[in-house]
Amino acid sequence: MDFSRLVVPKAPSTSKDDSKRKESTFWKSYKSPVFLKSYTAISHVQFSPTTPHRYVVTSGTRLQIYSPKTNRVVKTISRFKDTARSGEIRADGKLCIAGDDSGLVQVFDINSRAILRTIRAHKQTVHTTKFSPGSGTQILTTSSDTTVRLFDLSTSSPIRTFSLHTDYVRTAAFVPSSPSLVLSGGYDGTVRLWDSRVPQAEHGGQAWLARHGKPVESVLVGPSGTVALSAGGPILRVWDLLAATTSRGRISSDEQGGGDNLDGGDAEGDEDEDTGTTMCVRSLSNHQKTITSLCWTEGELGEPRVLSGGLDGLVKVYDPQENWRVRHTMRYGGQVMALAVSPNSSHLIAGLSDGSLSIRTRIPAKKPTSLTIGGGKSTQPSYDALLAGAGAGGVGYKGKEAMEGLAALSLSQQQGEKRVGRERKKKLLEWDRMLKDFRYGDALDSVLRKGVTPATTFALLSELIHRDGLPIALANRNDISLEPILRFLIKHITDQRQGLLAIDVASALIEIYSSTIGLSPLVDGLFAKLRRKVGHELELQRELTKVKGALDMILAQSTLVGLK
Repeated sequence: MDFSRLVVPKAPSTSKDDSKRKESTFWKSYKSPVFLKSYTAISHVQFSPTTPHRYVVTSGTRLQIYSPKTNRVVKTISRFKDTARSGEIRADGKLCIAGDDSGLVQVFDINSRAILRTIRAHKQTVHTTKFSPGSGTQILTTSSDTTVRLFDLSTSSPIRTFSLHTDYVRTAAFVPSSPSLVLSGGYDGTVRLWDSRVPQAEHGGQAWLARHGKPVESVLVGPSGTVALSAGGPILRVWDLLAATTSRGRISSDEQGGGDNLDGGDAEGDEDEDTGTTMCVRSLSNHQKTITSLCWTEGELGEPRVLSGGLDGLVKVYDPQENWRVRHTMRYGGQVMALAVSPNSSHLIAGLSDGSLSIRTRIPAKKPTSLTIGGGKSTQPSYDALLAGAGAGGVGYKGKEAMEGLAALSLSQQQGEKRVGRERKKKLLEWDRMLKDFRYGDALDSVLRKGVTPATTFALLSELIHRDGLPIALANRNDISLEPILRFLIKHITDQRQGLLAIDVASALIEIYSSTIGLSPLVDGLFAKLRRKVGHELELQRELTKVKGALDMILAQSTLVGLK
């Protein structure tokens, strides 16, 4: 009779556990990381929306455009005399834009690397440069001179200037569903929504104002334009952008009188100011240090996800459909300054402060090799067919050779022949080998070590009781070998799932070692601790019984009232 291995019962898993496990599996599938080193910190990474989804990396005084297939530089643009900022590729993949620390903004042709437009409107560092959604005929810029500007790409002439921020404007983004709306965030701790259709005389074109509470490093607008996110310090805020735009001009008297006048403008409170409680749907603080970058992406089944990277070296994955719960966390070896995911979810790129560019790729699942036989019908060769000559090494044979192999296979199956194989035996675990040799005490010691789950320990204790080997495993022990057993019982004797089994083991221990009480201070202290733990549990059960009785009386009385 073969030896039966120890069977450890698995805890029932919930659907939430399964979904979390699938989510982690998906993000862990970004493997084969490639690390490329630059001489300065990487400040920005962006993917082209059009295939083949080339990506531009901004570092130092140059822009480098990489091929996603080879992860190698295909174009280098080094037309800046100062540190470049926010390199972005237009939606059609033909133009690229970037600013620098001197306030210069330049537009390049990617193929020829020629400078097409030069804009010198800003006086200080340009932090953001973006093309408008769709045709990309407008340019959005933000700067340390506290302004947000819109330019016409065809003429380089300014369209609008928004200047109500009181500190550096670090980030801005178009609203995809309405390109006339721009969301910006600055070091004054505010998030502002601008409307280029509103005259300059009406609050400077500002449609909505909200307080983030920390210097804002990054803003992000959802694809539908109804949700916006702002990141500043370790805090991530989610804003209801739809409600903010539809309720413009409607603020409560508390909001009118509360707080300082952040923009130095109208102090009478007739502008829509959100102090972080009205339109803020969610406030999250999952990072330990400042969040530097945000990006939208999709999960395994196309569900929306938001990624955030911070100076703590962590990248968090949020689920907007489950109240912005963190679904997965990735760790990097340095401070994350830039983050981007390709539109087809094949690449995950993080730029670090030490100049490292981490490129993770998803390896697509390999399709099984098929054979083409007869009239083009594809079939999967079995192991027997490969041995018979239908295919070898993943190569499918055609014509006479393939048909002879399949004919030999079908003939052997018709004659009732069976392939006899040698079954591999699984290697026994340490405690299984000891149980097989009837070394019950050693088997118990092996499951009380660190790294062994409590479920395995209780499974072995149950097996020992079934074999009538528990007294043998517990007997002839000194205070050193008794300590791990007693500490295990102290920790798990109140566990509702294994409480009865733990009580049986404790009773067996007391029966065996009751005559030795008082000989070892260590064992005496552990038995006293076990006694106190059981006493506290009994007291808790008595209190719960009282509460249950009171609830039964209340429910019975309510039932009688209902009957009357």
